Amino acid sequence: MSSRDDMYFPVIVNGLDYLHSSVSSLVDEPGGRALKYAVLHLQFAAETLFKARLELHDPALVWVKPEKFDEQLHRQGDFKSVGTPGALERLRDDVQVSNPIDPEDAALKALVKLRNRLTHFGATDTAVAVEARAIPVLDLLLTFIDEELLPNDSSDAAEEAWELMETIRPLVGRIRGLVDHRLGPLGEKLGPASEYTLRCLSCGHFAAPVTPGNDGVRPVGCLLCGKAYDDVESAVDAYGAGSFYEAVTQGGDPPAYSCAECSTAEACVVPTQTADEPDGHVLVCLWGAHTLDGVCDFCQRAAVLALPEAQMCSDCLDVRFAKF
Repeated sequence: MSSRDDMYFPVIVNGLDYLHSSVSSLVDEPGGRALKYAVLHLQFAAETLFKARLELHDPALVWVKPEKFDEQLHRQGDFKSVGTPGALERLRDDVQVSNPIDPEDAALKALVKLRNRLTHFGATDTAVAVEARAIPVLDLLLTFIDEELLPNDSSDAAEEAWELMETIRPLVGRIRGLVDHRLGPLGEKLGPASEYTLRCLSCGHFAAPVTPGNDGVRPVGCLLCGKAYDDVESAVDAYGAGSFYEAVTQGGDPPAYSCAECSTAEACVVPTQTADEPDGHVLVCLWGAHTLDGVCDFCQRAAVLALPEAQMCSDCLDVRFAKF
């Protein structure tokens, strides 16, 4: 019996595998050969993932002539599929995705032309010029994956697709052109939030602002690579240091504290790095999106200390003075 792995690439996993290859080829300062495969595999990824979203809605939409759809032939891949512009038209008109991509998008058309040159003849160009064609398409594709593809993936390969995407996110932070492309326009948004913008644990950039309130909103989400946490508890698990069990049984500081300033009893304050304090550990509330002075010695909540020299929050100070 052969010890080799069989080839198994469901459509979404296949598209994300192309994307992984492309992103891997773009990290740091890629040379000519790496850029060639970055372009080829990025175009394959885009085409495959757009069709994957169509298939999640209705497999017949992947066919050039949906009325000719045959399930057996579809499973065998024995049919002519719609091209990228047609797939984007159907995503807009039939699937009605929330943020449709223009079928005539200039960045996609430029990448296709470069891919065709590489495939059928050859190409000579500067590394900067090639990256300039690839980065906008990668930006479009990452947004499409996080907003439209993964949230709607109910296939048997959903878990594998999610895990593969998690291996792509750390690489995104090493693509200098994409970092500049994504974070540059976000300067006005990230600047005022720098006090409670965290370092993304996937891509490593200070691009993960805390969202206040959290009512149906992910508390922490990276604007660069898309890494996000579904609730405060999962964000605390990721950013908190240590465990509650060890803090109770062995002593020491807990990984998170409740917040004296917010109307929640949830342990939602973590000591972590922020864009304002990249080398320190600041107490950041993942519920209210604000920082705190310290931990009250009396109630053990994170707070804006009313009496810093006594490490006391305003509530405990009021209780103490109420006795007199």
